[in-house]
Amino acid sequence: MIRKRNSLLGRTADITIDRQSGCRNIRHKNITYSVRTGCFAAEKEKTVKKHMIYIIGAENTSDTFRGTIISTIRRKDTGQLLLVAAPEGKFFYEPQIRECIGFYERQHQSDFEFYMTIDCGIILYKDYGDRIRFLLAKDRVTGKTGFIKGALEFGETEKEAAVREITYSTGINVNITDDFRTEYIQGNSENKKKKIVMFLAQYSEKVIKIPEECSFRTVNLEFAEAMKQLDNPQEKILLMEARDYYENKRKSSENMRETEREVSLC
Repeated sequence: MIRKRNSLLGRTADITIDRQSGCRNIRHKNITYSVRTGCFAAEKEKTVKKHMIYIIGAENTSDTFRGTIISTIRRKDTGQLLLVAAPEGKFFYEPQIRECIGFYERQHQSDFEFYMTIDCGIILYKDYGDRIRFLLAKDRVTGKTGFIKGALEFGETEKEAAVREITYSTGINVNITDDFRTEYIQGNSENKKKKIVMFLAQYSEKVIKIPEECSFRTVNLEFAEAMKQLDNPQEKILLMEARDYYENKRKSSENMRETEREVSLC
């Protein structure tokens, strides 16, 4: 029984196809559907409600389709609820979904809910020669400590989103030169999932400029203390991955310099 639109997210749906991609809209002859659409019947309070559903990422052209609901759309002008589905096991994120169905939904004021969203951030470290320290954010209200990150916006790459969030939140003009990228998936109580994507970069600023509206302060900690402060177990794993990457990179650089010295003495 469907009581909330979020309860549809992540659900498997059997869909009857009514339009193939390339078809023209009946009312708007200048609009051609770039994806297939169909009809999904959802049970609600002992009644069956049919919803129009967009299908993205699927190549077959049969009259039926089984997929996973990855987004719900509420049109504010009409109150109509529409859905977006993808093949089972294949997920798309907010920017991709908006791009795929923008050919039609851009003419409506639509409120989207997404099954999978993305937060991007950077594990920032400062090199002191004999040690490194990591820059973390400590919430002023909850006291919880974590990495600085924010939501991927439409039209951005993951790196662009991470750099934007760091620059806005700290004033640091960061340049991601480390070849490091890691991610994990987390769920929440609203039947949604979030992918966290983190990069690694060095910073040199002595003064951190945090906007007044930000609810955190920054802490600059060595690895052992940072591990104690982090509240999310998954973020502790990311920090270990970042530290190991840095140590391997440092050792590689030292070995290269040693080899160059030996060659110069020959």
